[in-house]
Amino acid sequence: MKSLFFLALPLVLGVGMAQSTQQWLFSYQPVQGHYVIYGGGLGDPLPPSSKDKRIAFRIDGKAAKQLFDAMGPDLRNTCGVEGENRLRQRAHVSCSYHPRDGHHCDFGFDLLSGHSIGGSTC
Repeated sequence: MKSLFFLALPLVLGVGMAQSTQQWLFSYQPVQGHYVIYGGGLGDPLPPSSKDKRIAFRIDGKAAKQLFDAMGPDLRNTCGVEGENRLRQRAHVSCSYHPRDGHHCDFGFDLLSGHSIGGSTC
């Protein structure tokens, strides 16, 4: 009886482990969000031109929460962080959480150079 238990144990553990680990699949997901194409700076935007064209993205919902969660610790003592509001930023990607509005992330690109730029002013 003991030998049957020890023979079945690896099978039971293997099935249990297989069920607990989900298979990761590379698959693009839908995104909720908005964008704006502009010239100048975000604080003083101008119409885009052939020599000055940028894009700012703001994404919301599930994708924003996943980015926020992946970014690590909150920033403290910075613009917009008060009460229950939270902010995380890495380079030019900024993600925030507001209890009333949920998660949002902002980022952008200079469309002429392809360089990453910020997508929000604060």
